[in-house]
Parts: sequence; C-alpha cells; structure tokens
Amino acid sequence: GPGSAPAPPESDEFGSFLYWRPPLPSIEEELRELLAISGSPEPPEEQRSSAGGASAGEEEEDEESDDEGWITPGNLKQAQQDTGHCDTAPVGVQVGCVTTDFAMQNVLLQMGLHVLAVNGMLIRRARSYILRCHGCFRTTSDMTKVFCPHCGNKTLKKVAVSVSDDGSLHMHFSRNPKVLNPRGLRYPLPAPQGGKHANNPHLVEDQRFPQQRLSRKARQKTNVFDPDYLAGASPFAENDVHSRAAHLHLRDAAL
Repeated sequence: GPGSAPAPPESDEFGSFLYWRPPLPSIEEELRELLAISGSPEPPEEQRSSAGGASAGEEEEDEESDDEGWITPGNLKQAQQDTGHCDTAPVGVQVGCVTTDFAMQNVLLQMGLHVLAVNGMLIRRARSYILRCHGCFRTTSDMTKVFCPHCGNKTLKKVAVSVSDDGSLHMHFSRNPKVLNPRGLRYPLPAPQGGKHANNPHLVEDQRFPQQRLSRKARQKTNVFDPDYLAGASPFAENDVHSRAAHLHLRDAAL
C-alpha cells in the first residue's frame, strides 16, 4: 500500500560480478610455501654424495642405453666389420692392379689377382651393367642401344650383373615395380607429320628423320668481290626470316 515501507535494495555484494567470479589464486600463500621450502635444513654431505653418485650412475646407464643401436664415430669400424662393409685398408696385399674397366676387373678377379679401386680399397666383387629387353628377354652389352637388336622394340632396361667364381653371369633385378615405366601407354600416338621439318616420335631404329636443312635463300652467300659473282636483284646479303626453317630457329654453323 502507499503507507508500506519500500523494499530494501539488493546488497551490492551479491549484485557485482566479483561475487560470481571464481576467486583468484593467492600469491602470498605461494610465496610462503617457497620460503618454507628454502628454509628447510639441507641434507648432510654423505647423503648428497650418495644421491649424486646414484644420479650419475643413472645418467651413465641412460647414456649407455641411448648409445645402443646407434652408429657413432667410436663404433663405426666395428659396425662396418659386422656388416661386411669394412673400408679399412686391405691386410696382406702387397701388389694389386688398379683399373676402372669392369671387363678388366672381372678378368683379373677370375685370374685370382688383387684388384684395387682408385681410392686404394680392395675390390672383392665386380659388378657391371647390361641392357635387357623385357619384351623378348634378350640381353646386349652395348649400352648405347635404344632399341632391342633382336625384337626392335624400345623395351631395353639397364640391369646390374655380376660374375661368380665359376664364370657364370648373374643378373640382379629390382623389385620396384616403377622400374618398368608405363609412360606412353595411356594415350595414342599423334598423327604423323609430313614436310621437310616434321617432328615425329622416334619409334624404330631405322626411322627416317628430316635433315633440318636451311632454306636456299639462307644458304646463299653474297660476296661482291668473288670473281664468279653475278649481280642479282640486290648486291646486299639477304636475311631469311619468312621460311619454315627460320621460324624453327634453324641455323647453320658454317654460315
């Protein structure tokens, strides 16, 4: 009613956001804890030395456990000897033959002579490369071949070979399927081009290719001091810029 007293206002303590916010950490309590820890009595020297020795022993054990399985400069020679790839100088070899020819290395190894590399290491096994056709499975030792000399296909792949003690040839094939590149098998070949400057893919070994010669106008030389010179339409040298050879930027080294 009009005579009733007004309601008391809500307390400011409950209405402020400080009441509902979580309390902040007390920095004074943390400082007191740190002072209490720093003021604690130190352990005797014997206990500290024993603890230090134990920690040092644990660190050494950790270092030894960490070094296990790793190749370091200290155990490099031992690891190479264990794997059979030791690069130490050959022991008991006084005379050896040094050559970089694979065929000569194989012959020397078959004869029982010591073969040395250029860096002075002993060669125990020689390996060379040949070309093997994965179409007809024939091999050729001519590494300049692009097409198979037996079937004529462009299916030659380089294969590593080694000669055993009895003189037999062993081929070392790769298990990687990407060795046989399927490039060129997805899309059909382009239509063959004609003309003097055709650009066709090289498909067979005896394929005919254009000579890529310059035009007659570009080959002619104008020398007014030549006794056989016949005055033409112009005594000046003409520059060929309109022929197909000029558009392909063909130049003759002799000119």
